[in-house]
Amino acid sequence: MNPNGIFALCCGTRSSPAVRVYTSDGVVNELERAKLEYLQASIIVTSAKKIGLPELLLRHMHDFAQDLESLVEWLCQQLPTSGSLRKSMVDCFRGINNANVSSIVEKLPYEFEFQYLLPM
Repeated sequence: MNPNGIFALCCGTRSSPAVRVYTSDGVVNELERAKLEYLQASIIVTSAKKIGLPELLLRHMHDFAQDLESLVEWLCQQLPTSGSLRKSMVDCFRGINNANVSSIVEKLPYEFEFQYLLPM
């Protein structure tokens, strides 16, 4: 399965990706867009220089990366270079080495409350 397929799996909870309709002609681009929108909506960078990652990403980490450090690198690569989220994430890593990545990453718990999310 294409790892981007995870961003198409909506179960109607607050923590799942938005409900979408995918077309056969544009499914690759539509999955890329769903991934980008989910990442931008669900990753949090705090003023204390901590990165909050949703449990969904951490649960499926091995679909994208080998470990937490490579997951965070992968996430930064997925975000637009001019975007404020990517810049904030990179700022969190200034002055630490890869061995300390786990000290700045926090798991955002999965929210099971029902909420039907539709893309904007």
